[in-house]
Amino acid sequence: MLRQKHWKLYANRFLATLMLVYGLVLLNLLLQDVGFHAAHPKLWLLLSGLPLLSGPLHYLYALHLIHPERRFARSEWVHILPFILYKLTELPLLFGDPEALALILRDVMAHDMPWRFFLFNWVIVAQSMLYLGGTLFILHRHSKGLEDVVSSAHHLRLTWLRNITLLSLLAWMLFTAEYALYLDGILLADRFGVTGILGGVLIYVMGYMGLARSEILEAPGVASSMHDLSRYRAGPAGKHTVGARLSPQRPFGISPASEASPSYSKSGLSPDRAAEIEHLLRHSLEDEHVYRDSGLTLPRLAEMLDVSTHNLSEVINTRFGMNFFDLVNGYRVREVQRRLEDEESRQFTILAIAFDAGFNSKTSFNTIFKKHTGMTPSEYRDFEKPARG
Repeated sequence: MLRQKHWKLYANRFLATLMLVYGLVLLNLLLQDVGFHAAHPKLWLLLSGLPLLSGPLHYLYALHLIHPERRFARSEWVHILPFILYKLTELPLLFGDPEALALILRDVMAHDMPWRFFLFNWVIVAQSMLYLGGTLFILHRHSKGLEDVVSSAHHLRLTWLRNITLLSLLAWMLFTAEYALYLDGILLADRFGVTGILGGVLIYVMGYMGLARSEILEAPGVASSMHDLSRYRAGPAGKHTVGARLSPQRPFGISPASEASPSYSKSGLSPDRAAEIEHLLRHSLEDEHVYRDSGLTLPRLAEMLDVSTHNLSEVINTRFGMNFFDLVNGYRVREVQRRLEDEESRQFTILAIAFDAGFNSKTSFNTIFKKHTGMTPSEYRDFEKPARG
């Protein structure tokens, strides 16, 4: 299904491989429990070591979601190297005496674990926690300063992936506790069944959420926003402005031209040029209504105005006293307000009006509208109706 329907999203290649790896790990545990491996020890050996791929694939999936234009690079093979090295150490067993391999398997089944498998479990725990921690780090860095660059952030935050990563980290902590008890002679379930069940649930949830979100992330507006965000942050402008401290937010329309944020104190942008960019910006928003594009981003608007992203960001931050997200969504909210006050717009649903104004999520629309007006959209429409009468 991933191959047929969502292969266009490059990150899904890592999700599909991750789901396959988890499935094989659970299959390996099942075959051990039913005694199948006792007659086929080489199959058991071939399936061993797969958990060394789970952490790297989880990390690579998140990395390629954040950077959709990125492709698997040669340098990323380093993440797969531990698994390859581990499998190389198994070659003498794989092509050696079958009886010796069968004896090792019997020891494992009898919970008399050879040192190499004892060490492997601790290595996989450490590696998995390291990669999951790295995934949380890049997701946090991705969400930081998001509103400086995009006008619609709801689908770009990847909160669902952060939550699944946290749950995966919890599962590995549970495995650590279960393994420690096992070493102390306390077995909660055969083949670490508690962790196995939780792992199976998690991979199902991750696969389901990944598929469900794929349709959203592949939508033209969302996909283009993610591409713009990734490219912007990779360039010099993104390194200087994303996450920069903004001036205190002011009422819309006030231009504190005499004030400058410390982050722009050495930008070289003259007051005359800043005023010119402000005029271009107001014209594009108020006359051309560019905010109606739900995928509008700072780089795209800068390209329309033929100015640098850094200078446009400076003008928005210093002359409007707000970030790009609040500026654009302020215009969107005011258009929704005007249309809710218009009797001819009563034939349209509130959500249809919101989408026409540039919003692309019901949840974010309701949140932003209430932030700007102090009322929900429904309350605002009901409030305005008797006022007109």
